[in-house]
Amino acid sequence: MTTRRGFLLGAGAGAAGVAVGAAGGVLVAGEDDAVRRRATARAEQRFLEAGGAADEGEGVARLGTRRVVWNTTVTEPVAAITFDDGPTPEYTPRILDALDRAGLTATFNVMGWNGVRHPDVLRDVVAAGHEIGNHTWDHRDLTTLTQHETREELVRCKDEIEALLGQPFTSFRPPRGELTGYALRIAAELGYDTFIWSVTRGPGDKKEVAEIEDYMGQTVAAGDVLGLHDGIGRGTFDPDAAFAVALAERRELEVRALPSALQQIADRGIALISANRLLERSVPEPIGGSAPPAQDGN
Repeated sequence: MTTRRGFLLGAGAGAAGVAVGAAGGVLVAGEDDAVRRRATARAEQRFLEAGGAADEGEGVARLGTRRVVWNTTVTEPVAAITFDDGPTPEYTPRILDALDRAGLTATFNVMGWNGVRHPDVLRDVVAAGHEIGNHTWDHRDLTTLTQHETREELVRCKDEIEALLGQPFTSFRPPRGELTGYALRIAAELGYDTFIWSVTRGPGDKKEVAEIEDYMGQTVAAGDVLGLHDGIGRGTFDPDAAFAVALAERRELEVRALPSALQQIADRGIALISANRLLERSVPEPIGGSAPPAQDGN
């Protein structure tokens, strides 16, 4: 008889979802038995680490209803603006200045390691009235971590930043938007809705500030979650690496493009607000019907 766990492991990325990914579908015809056994063992380990094996159990989990948000349905011309990976002295103060000049409140998803090392910058974010979200301790890829490591990433960020500021996070943004079921469980335990994004600064091949200004300024629509950055994620720990240098160049273009993009969005009649305020002003998603029309100011 095929057990539930055995079926899921053989099925690959089905119920195990993003946690197992390609590792679950490793049983390929023509491989010898030893290779198949090793591959199956690896898949099972990933499956268990991802918290997908319900028969292993973790006790009762009455965690209520928590949402994963890419964008929302609204009946007014509002959208959210968010920043990840900071705070940093290179980018965050300039972003705060641009937001202040535009009269906007955003959500800053804090990488705990950066927050502890730049407490004055983080306090400036909070003093300006912006929301803060949990962006893990040091921006590791959650799909590669064990349950223990996943919990440590979120809880350490929460504990150290809350001790520093004396106020809680309002939400969760996973690094790179990559999630496992177990990460969602921890976010729910901590009381967070999880925000991804629906719009960014645009494709990576946009190398001119004017291109990025226009892309953001003309693409953001009512209900969107705009995902931007005030840091370089894992590049923080190896800033001279090629990928970190490339990220820093992208972030610089983003920051320079921000004031004009904000103005273009405002000129189109869309008000940018923080992520949780957007959720508060959203309406339930329709089931089997059309969404109510958003008034985007165009």
